[in-house]
Amino acid sequence: MKIKLFISALLTLLLAVGCADIKKLEDLEVVSVKVENVIPNGLRGVGLVLSVEVDNPGAELSLSEISALLEHSGKVLGRVAVDPFTLQGKTTDTYRLEADLTLGENATILDLGRLLDKKTLENALVDVSAKVRIKKSPAKRIELNDIPLKKLIDAVR
Repeated sequence: MKIKLFISALLTLLLAVGCADIKKLEDLEVVSVKVENVIPNGLRGVGLVLSVEVDNPGAELSLSEISALLEHSGKVLGRVAVDPFTLQGKTTDTYRLEADLTLGENATILDLGRLLDKKTLENALVDVSAKVRIKKSPAKRIELNDIPLKKLIDAVR
């Protein structure tokens, strides 16, 4: 669920990019997300290999320097970094994405588990940052801050 949420945050990020093809960007859809592999990385993180099916009716999109920060009550619960990838234009395709999830400095796995509580979830925020390149245009850094986590989860449902 949190992975699908992160992908949705990335899609929100893409919608913030101004371009002539914006109507088609709005139609960009994550069809499915599957976790292929989870690789422990010490006691505070995991590596993830994801299989993500995306329907992209618009132009080719290249994403790099992708990261997200999950916060609750001013406390950083976790950080996610995704390896660069390119969504092919005018296709529905499955992409293999690699990501690293690291707990925040003072966060525990129990803090993440508390997000299952409705009141806690309503106060959680996500910051997303990435460089986005449409076709061959110059890359543009996009940052979205303080996105309500509940809003992103509702968008996925």
